[in-house]
Amino acid sequence: MNSSVLDAREDRWNRRRALAASLPSGWSVLSFTLRMPAFLRLGGGFDLQAKGLFMDLVFHLGSLGFAVESPAFAVRADGPEGLCAVRGDASAVKGAAVEFEEDHPRGCLADGDVMDSLCGEIGRESLGLPPRRCLVCGRRAAECVAGRTHGTEEIRTSVERILSIPGGVPGEGPVASIAGAARKAVLFETAASPKPGLVDPLSRGAHGDMDYFTFLASAAALAPEWELFARLGSRFRGNEPAGLLPSLREEGLRAERMMFSATGGINTHKGLIFSLGVLCASAGMLASEGIPLSPEACASRGGAIVRGITERDFASLKGTGGGRRLTAGERFYLSEGVTGIRGEAEKGFPSVTGTGLPALRSSLAKGLSLNDAMVDGLLALMTVVEDTNILSRGGREGERTVREGAARAMELGGMSSKKGKEAVRKMNGLYTRNNLSPGGSADLLAVTVFLHLLTPASG
Repeated sequence: MNSSVLDAREDRWNRRRALAASLPSGWSVLSFTLRMPAFLRLGGGFDLQAKGLFMDLVFHLGSLGFAVESPAFAVRADGPEGLCAVRGDASAVKGAAVEFEEDHPRGCLADGDVMDSLCGEIGRESLGLPPRRCLVCGRRAAECVAGRTHGTEEIRTSVERILSIPGGVPGEGPVASIAGAARKAVLFETAASPKPGLVDPLSRGAHGDMDYFTFLASAAALAPEWELFARLGSRFRGNEPAGLLPSLREEGLRAERMMFSATGGINTHKGLIFSLGVLCASAGMLASEGIPLSPEACASRGGAIVRGITERDFASLKGTGGGRRLTAGERFYLSEGVTGIRGEAEKGFPSVTGTGLPALRSSLAKGLSLNDAMVDGLLALMTVVEDTNILSRGGREGERTVREGAARAMELGGMSSKKGKEAVRKMNGLYTRNNLSPGGSADLLAVTVFLHLLTPASG
């Protein structure tokens, strides 16, 4: 066996012991790995499915009343793995993990090892539980492994069959459709042109530190994340929506790290990770509850998920007289009460459902291409969005310039007329010269496209 694989296993063992030794009595350590041969486990082919399965296991424990702290997923030399601390007796935690392995549609591919705070391993046999069954034939797994009963392709076929099973709850099937709509929305918004002051295939706009390919790299890095956000929502069905936000934020931080890694530290989609992540989760939750995915329902549920976020996030700023350097959004909140994307989300994305989406669909109904309809949708959003990116670069005067320019272009017919197109072209030159970038509106354009693709207009 490859020495790096053995080293990774030893490292995992040492990390488990170190975590267990740091825990007080009554806590346990849960270690997750994929239960499949190395030729399938390594190479990255099943990394995304492994991450989703680990998240499902964490949710399963939470649904049974166990407190789970610091769940961490990583892909190492021995393949994908997860690790977390669980408040609960190790035997009870192991029993819950076995229940997941037996009852989840793909649980037979999960291997949940449990260690108590004294570093003692808790196995199935010690609890009088049945042994694991072979993925191929259903006999005792140990017998088939020892006898090398099944060939490589036979095992691969069985694993792929198991992974093709729907998730076992209403809405798990739509998760893939939700994620697909999100991936397309990010790419379509990136490719739309012209976008005044923004990066598009032909211009950097007001951004000297990034270009079209920076955004493509970011979109590629974030592509797997939208399914994870949607699955988080799907698995949270029937619970108070606001309780999902901590998990979404944790996943959002991981997504941000992936974005920054792909872009060399440049912020391309941080705001979109928040807004689109919330709406993917919202759609996943609604689908799991059998509720039709209308734009209004998705946006409203998104608002319920983030309810109270503005007050909570900004509460610590009130009465401060110094300390760390404030962000532009924080400064405008303190000085003028501007709530930015948090307020937009908390209100149920009214700029999207009331302005951006109607404008996009109206232009499509007139026969415009999707590209031109997206530009029209962007113009409409620019007239109403409280864009902290514009405010930070140009203040209220810059905001007025952007809103008046967008309104004028729309009055001239937008992308359906030569005069409207010329106005948009001139706006791009003006905004670029004055360092004005309606990045908040661009994020909400991607959200608009997402809801359009996810919930096509009737008739």
